[in-house]
Amino acid sequence: MKCKKCGAEIPQGYVYCNICGTEVQLVPDYNLLDEDILTGILQEETLSKKKTSGPSKKKKIRSNLFIWGGICMILVIAVFTLIFVYQEIKIKQQNSFKYQYQKAEDYFSTGDLDNALLCYERALELEPGSRKIQEQLVEIYLSRKDEKAAASVLENMIEENKRDKKSIQKLIQIYDTTKEYDKIIVLCKKVEDSGLLELFTDYIVEQPKFSNISGTYEKPLDIQIFSVRKYDIFYTTDGTDPKEHGIPYKETIPLEREGTTVITAVARNEKGIYSEPVTAEYTIRYEPPDMPSVIPAGGTYSEPQTITIQVPSDCTAYYTWDGSDPSKESFRYTGPIEMPMGNQVLSVILINSVGLESRIYRVNYVYMP
Repeated sequence: MKCKKCGAEIPQGYVYCNICGTEVQLVPDYNLLDEDILTGILQEETLSKKKTSGPSKKKKIRSNLFIWGGICMILVIAVFTLIFVYQEIKIKQQNSFKYQYQKAEDYFSTGDLDNALLCYERALELEPGSRKIQEQLVEIYLSRKDEKAAASVLENMIEENKRDKKSIQKLIQIYDTTKEYDKIIVLCKKVEDSGLLELFTDYIVEQPKFSNISGTYEKPLDIQIFSVRKYDIFYTTDGTDPKEHGIPYKETIPLEREGTTVITAVARNEKGIYSEPVTAEYTIRYEPPDMPSVIPAGGTYSEPQTITIQVPSDCTAYYTWDGSDPSKESFRYTGPIEMPMGNQVLSVILINSVGLESRIYRVNYVYMP
């Protein structure tokens, strides 16, 4: 091996030139011809690869693009499928009773009554008859001063359970606030449990009562009307509605004329609630008194006699001794009469309180002491 610098021969095994001290560069010996031949072979192989690999590479690229395109398409379809499924699940979840109820509860707990109301109403559509939801709706409606909506919910609850005391109480309070007393009466008729009737005590007004029952009477009547609880009473005698055209009752109603009188009356409590009307029919038909009875009977007497006329309670007796017909202008009987001496004819008549007269009773007495 020769030194690259000075060209001196370097003994085998030395790494420095023993002449100039230059470091030996270990370069393997090779034949220039061999190098040229190798270079030619490499060039030919490279050229051969270029000629044979050009179309194949393009084909491989196109194949890769197709594969990746398919993968991308699958991924896009998968993503859209997942989105669709998610939306379907979300919609199905939102349309479930559990979801709407929970959302309503969450809104309600935070005081968002508007959204709570929407969710409760939706939940009730999904599960009609849910008592808890109906109770929450009533509470929300009342807080919003929507008595009509609250009453509607309570009416449905009571329709489902006519023994629902709590709901009945709330509905009565609403009707009382809105002064819809007629609806309280209707509600009372729907209640099936007699134990709940006490809830209606202040709203059910008992009918007034009459002092005389309906019927035909032969004497004048003084009709009294009274209320057990001393409520105001209104009445009519012409067949009209006493709620609208009634006369306030303050004193007895006299019935003196012959004929039929129909009295219709109602009672009204302090809330202005009327009772059901009550009607009584009275017919006055006067009959003349019977012929009076006189004691002793007619005849001849030698001993002093006292004459007695039996007079009914509603009649007055009048008499004469001269054979004429008695009238109100004649002697009025007030007590036993001493029989006069001689041959006398006693004529007696009874006149009742309405002026009807009995037939005349005549009797002949002969008193000779």
